[in-house]
Amino acid sequence: MTFTLTPDTAGAYLVRRGLVPADVAIHVDELPGGVSAAVIAVRVPATGLAVVVKQALPQLRVRDEWLAKPERAETEVEAMRLCVTITPGVVPRILDSDPAEHVLVMELLPEDALNWQAEVGEGRVHPSAGVWAGATLGTWHAATTNPPPPFDDFEAFEQLRLRPFHETTMARLPDQAQLIAPYLADLRDRRRCLVHGDYSMKNMLLGPSGRFVLDFEVAHVGNPVFDLAFFLSFVVLSAIRWPQAAAELEELADGFLTAYATAAGNGFAGDIASIAGHTACLLLARTDGKSPALFLDEPSRVRARSIGTEMLSAPERGLWAWA
Repeated sequence: MTFTLTPDTAGAYLVRRGLVPADVAIHVDELPGGVSAAVIAVRVPATGLAVVVKQALPQLRVRDEWLAKPERAETEVEAMRLCVTITPGVVPRILDSDPAEHVLVMELLPEDALNWQAEVGEGRVHPSAGVWAGATLGTWHAATTNPPPPFDDFEAFEQLRLRPFHETTMARLPDQAQLIAPYLADLRDRRRCLVHGDYSMKNMLLGPSGRFVLDFEVAHVGNPVFDLAFFLSFVVLSAIRWPQAAAELEELADGFLTAYATAAGNGFAGDIASIAGHTACLLLARTDGKSPALFLDEPSRVRARSIGTEMLSAPERGLWAWA
C-alpha cells in the first residue's frame, strides 16, 4: 500500500481513478464507526455522484493491538457483488475496486436510511424488520452452499473474529474457556456456505427508501450459525442495556429466527441450543474480548457477562431464559 485514504486525499484519489472530473467542487465527510477501515463519503454536486470510499486498515483502531490483512477489502467487494445478484437493492453497488491499495468505492445510500442499532438506542426498535433480516440472511446462506473460490480464505475471519473474540475471551475468562472451546472448534470445522461475519443491526440501515446491509469485510465460507449468533448477540445485549425495549427486541429475534428458517430451511444453521450457545460466546466476547460493545455502560456490561455465563452453561434454555 502506497496510498492512505483520508478526507484530504479522497478527492484526488477519485480523480485518479476516473470517477470524478478534475477541477470540480466536492464535499467530503469522514463517516463514523471506522474501526477496521477508513470510510469517507464524497459528494460531487456537478455530476450528482455520491459515493463511499473505504480502505481496509492493517491495524484496527482499538485499545489492544489488533492486526488484520488488508486484502480482506477484495473479498468484501466479491461478497457484495455476489449478494447484489441474490437480493438486489439490499446491498450497495460497487463502483470501483483498487486491489493495489485495498480501496473500494460504493454507492452512497440515501440519507433517510438510518442505522438500526442507533435507532434501538433511541427507543425505536423496528421489531418487524427482524423478519427482513432473517429472510435476507437465510436467502444468502441457502444460495451459497457452493460459493466461488474468492471466499475460501479463512484467515480474515480468524484475525477479525475467532482470535480477538473467542480466544481472547477464553484467556480473560479462563473459567469459561472449556465451555467456549467446542463452539470455537465448531466454527472452524463446519464450513458450508458464505457467511457475512459482521451481520448485525450496527451494519444495517432502515428507511423509507429501503433496508440495506453493509460491511462484508469478514465474509468467508464458514459455519452459518455464526451469522445468526452475531446478529442475536446485539439483540440480547440491547435488551440488557435498554430493558424497557426487551419485549420488542424479543419479538424482533423471534421474527428473525422464523424468517431465517423459512428461507434457509429448518435446522440449516443448527438447533436453538447451538444458536444460543454460540450467542453466549459472543455476549462474553463483547464484554471481555478485544472489541467490547460500545453501547454498554458498566452496569449493563457486568449484567451481560453474568447472562452470557448463565446462557453458556445451559444453552438448551434458549436466548431469553434470563429475561
